[in-house]
Amino acid sequence: MSISSLRKRDESFWKRISSLQLLVRHRAEGQAGPWMTRRAGMSLEFAEYREYHPGDDFRYVDWNLYGRLDRLFVKVFHREENIPVYMLLDTSRSMAVGGKLSYAGELAGALSYIALKDMNRVGVFTFARTLVHGVPPRGGLSHLHKILNFLEELRPADQTSLRVACEEFSKLPLRRGLVVLLSDMFDPEGYEHGLLQLLIKRHEIALVQILAPEDVNPPIEYEARLVDSEGLAEFSVSAYAVARYRRRLLQYEQELEVFCRAHQIRYKQLSAARPLERALLEDLRGVLVV
Repeated sequence: MSISSLRKRDESFWKRISSLQLLVRHRAEGQAGPWMTRRAGMSLEFAEYREYHPGDDFRYVDWNLYGRLDRLFVKVFHREENIPVYMLLDTSRSMAVGGKLSYAGELAGALSYIALKDMNRVGVFTFARTLVHGVPPRGGLSHLHKILNFLEELRPADQTSLRVACEEFSKLPLRRGLVVLLSDMFDPEGYEHGLLQLLIKRHEIALVQILAPEDVNPPIEYEARLVDSEGLAEFSVSAYAVARYRRRLLQYEQELEVFCRAHQIRYKQLSAARPLERALLEDLRGVLVV
């Protein structure tokens, strides 16, 4: 796998994505109302009003609005704070299909740049059957060079175990932060246990499911002999089996989206054929970047 094309992007690409910021929705430790913290290196910026809900801090009620409208509204703030960002990248053999690993590497590199330019610390971890400590979390744009070097050396290998990888990640002595999970999510063991492990550690999760065009629409019209990219078993499939696969894939995607919504995990599916710049500036806006 090579992400050399990311290094070869012209200056206009970096200039356009430099206007983006990572979207972080975590509240500060112990904060139950509008975003607020006393940590150094942080500032608050007024964002909007919303209606008062029981339990909100009365200090943020706008009494002038109450006097005019006879209804309680609280001020909501954006929090500008340096937070750790962890790229968790699937490098299992299924990611070799359709250039998914290459695409995920480019996306991880671009998102790392966006985070680093805003003085956040970024670490990169990869996983297949187990977790690999790739690049420790550091800050500063000079750190991007190490990240890109690491991503350029990635090769797909082994089977997927999101459960084991997330368990191992959750045991690391890391500050809670934003975990950006880049994967096709093709794990026979399922995804629920692994994602819940990250939530138990109070990490914020943004899941980007990357699929190849042939994942969605296998180019099989009659019958074909296939090899499982991870299990390496061979089997025959017919056009009828492909139709069943498409229905099951759609059901799986819907179940994954429902699970993410129920657990406040941000979720977006991307095609590995989608131009990277359009994915960043359009598809991921409001999900992972603003």
